[in-house]
Parts: sequence; C-alpha cells; structure tokens
Amino acid sequence: MDTRWVDKNILCLGDSLTEAGIWPARLQENLRCNVRTHCKGGLGMKDIVDGGKGPVGELKPLTEALVKDVDLIIFYAGYNDRGLADGGFGDLYSPMEDRANRTIAGTLQYCINRIYEELERADNLGCKVQIVTPHCVGKYQYIKVDGYHEYPEGSGRTVKSLAKTMENVSVENNLPCCNLWEQSGINKHTWKVYGANPGLDEVHCSQAGYELIGDIITGAVIKNFGL
Repeated sequence: MDTRWVDKNILCLGDSLTEAGIWPARLQENLRCNVRTHCKGGLGMKDIVDGGKGPVGELKPLTEALVKDVDLIIFYAGYNDRGLADGGFGDLYSPMEDRANRTIAGTLQYCINRIYEELERADNLGCKVQIVTPHCVGKYQYIKVDGYHEYPEGSGRTVKSLAKTMENVSVENNLPCCNLWEQSGINKHTWKVYGANPGLDEVHCSQAGYELIGDIITGAVIKNFGL
C-alpha cells in the first residue's frame, strides 16, 4: 500500500498481545512503515509507560529517546488492568495510590500524560497518538469468565465497559480511539478462529486473530490520520 506512512516510524506500546509481534508486523507490512515496540507480557497500562516487572521479564520506562524520531505512537493495552473500577472523566492515577484505588479512566489519563511528557522532552509534539482498546476476549486460565461477564462478580465491570471507558478518555483528550471490542469481529462465535487456544486461552490470539487486529489498526491509522 503506497501511503504517507511509507518509511515513517511507528512505536507500539503494549502488553503480551503486542509482544507476540504479529500485529505490529502486519501493520508494518500494510503501511510499509518502520515499526518498533515497547512492550512486555503481563503488564498493565501504568507499567508500560513507567516500567515494571512482568511474569516474563522487565520493561524499562518510556523515555524521550524512544519517542524522539517517532511519527505515531500506538498505545494498545488494558487487558491486564481488568478488574479495576472503570471510573470516569477527571480521574487521574497518582503514583502514591495503591491498586485498590485506581481506575481505568485515571490510569489511561496518566499514561496519556506520560506519553506527552516524553514527547515534549524529545521536542516531538507533532507525533500522532492512537489509543487501542482490548477486543472481546474469552476465558483465560487466570480469569474464568469471558469478556461479556462481570469481573469481579457483581461489580458491573466487563471488557465492554473497560473499552468504552478508554474510548471516552481518548475523546476527552482529543485523541482517536480504535475500539476493538466494537470493531474487530472477534466474539463468542469466532473465538474458535481467532483465539490462541479455544476453550483454554481466548485472550491471546491465533495467527489469524493477530493479523486481523493488525488490519483493523491499519484501517484506524488511515481513517484517523489519512493516506
């Protein structure tokens, strides 16, 4: 595809779904751009920007050096924040808070602020920023309910409400959001195709699932920032 993104630099921030490397590679193939990743499995949104230890290793904090020559940052996370209260406009995570007082809205707002802090240090505020939400997940060995159901039980929090909260925070920050819950076509009927291991791991994706996510994100980039 011959677009404005040919040879441009895109930095993808995320967790294990990004660390798998398949959807970023698909994005690079589609747009003929240069894709780099800053990601680690098991990390929530805050640790993706501030650094942290996951079950498979440690991620260093986001720095001005990482964003200095970047034309677009894609922030794709939220899976490992499931269970936090959704929260709403005006929430802002503070490093002094413990996890029990955090919200999805406040954590994402903190991450957006941190991204722009590093972009300002790098004198690269012209860089575009795209938020991407989780898709409709199935069951996983650590969470025995799928994305349609409440977690924790009785909380009213679902992956749908998590994704909508992320979208709302994006709008309040004048940023485009690719809501994979609504747009990916991954659902209870298609986990057998797009899930990593149907019945056991329907959070991570098959090759086809990751490639689909890469195509959806490609479309969002073109829609939001042009050819």
